[in-house]
Amino acid sequence: MSNEGHTELGFGRPLSIESRQTLGIDAGGSARVVGRAGRFWLLESGDRDGPAMPSDRDLVLSCDVRSFPLADLLCLVHGAGKSGYLLFQHEGEEKAVYLSRGEVVFAESTYEADRLGASLLRSGLLDAGQLELAESRYDPTTRFGKVVVELGMLTARELWHGVKAQVEEIVRSLFSYTAGWIHFWEGEIEPSNVVRLSLPTRRLIDEGLERRDELLRFLALLEEGRTRIRPGAAARTISSENERAILRALDEDGLFGGICHRTGLDARTAARTILLLKLTGHVRVEQEEDELAQELGTRDDDAVRETVSLHAKLVFELAAPLIALDGPRAVAERLNRIVEESAAAGHGLLADIRFSDSATLDPDALVDRALRLTGDRLREVDEALGEIFSYLEFELKNHPRIEDCSAYLEAVDPLRAMLAR
Repeated sequence: MSNEGHTELGFGRPLSIESRQTLGIDAGGSARVVGRAGRFWLLESGDRDGPAMPSDRDLVLSCDVRSFPLADLLCLVHGAGKSGYLLFQHEGEEKAVYLSRGEVVFAESTYEADRLGASLLRSGLLDAGQLELAESRYDPTTRFGKVVVELGMLTARELWHGVKAQVEEIVRSLFSYTAGWIHFWEGEIEPSNVVRLSLPTRRLIDEGLERRDELLRFLALLEEGRTRIRPGAAARTISSENERAILRALDEDGLFGGICHRTGLDARTAARTILLLKLTGHVRVEQEEDELAQELGTRDDDAVRETVSLHAKLVFELAAPLIALDGPRAVAERLNRIVEESAAAGHGLLADIRFSDSATLDPDALVDRALRLTGDRLREVDEALGEIFSYLEFELKNHPRIEDCSAYLEAVDPLRAMLAR
């Protein structure tokens, strides 16, 4: 523990004040070594809330979700019939899954929206009034489920199904994260909660992936220009800070982009939070064609046309020196390969778009396709056509018959400046 400005690690070695500050360990706090491999150490801070890490089991895996998706890890654990404790961490959230012989037996989470009360409300087992009453009677020294049963709101069997639904929700929610860390301790570990379930991991993986895809479709809906997020009829106080931030942002803006900007939440987190608020009746998601929406759409159409026109001019100006040296057909063939690769990578703007034999783009065809895009159309235009610009710039810089391309690049600076406004 604390001793003359040092923090004791789990193996009895003092940690300097500077190291403690770097690691974010509070004065007088403690840290425990939970894993060591050569020069690398994994420490658990003793002054943070969250699921406790196993102290009597071996940490056998730690990885970044960006390179090793959680679905792959769960499939590996399930297929190998492994028992253990899986901890997922992302920013301030922690979610833990207990597995026995490859099957999920329990899960817990620090995220407020994953709490049992919120889950029972979403599943329809409790209404808002019952939840308010149960929360007012709840004592942290007991279990929330016990309070609900004692108040006669649910039978023990109904609570059992509610807890199973909560655990399944926590596991399925993991698949929508694209960042975070996973740690896995191997060994049979009993959850501190008396409830021990037996849930089919393979089904949860499939449902989690389906839920992830549903979230992406919901995100696309939110990003459409006609979509508005409105306050709902539910008046119950909520405990999740993300949910409170979303509701505060609705006082100023019903557009998804504005909500993300005001709350500081990334698009996926904001979409996931809005979906939870929608399920509990705190928000409504609507698509409308009122005068304001039409006016905004018209303004956006004009901006799309101007952006496409400027990009087409920029591409023509950069291609001109190459056309003069290699001929239009050869340049068009190279550019069309870039267009095909970009379209295959997901840039819908460039689907069925081709450079003509004169190595030029048809601005009208581009505008027509751009106006039919959903979501952030200006960003899609900038990214798709910006990739062609980047390729042309690369060719100019590396062409064997162009000693210095700076004059060509400087000539298009005014166009680039107009696009950057």
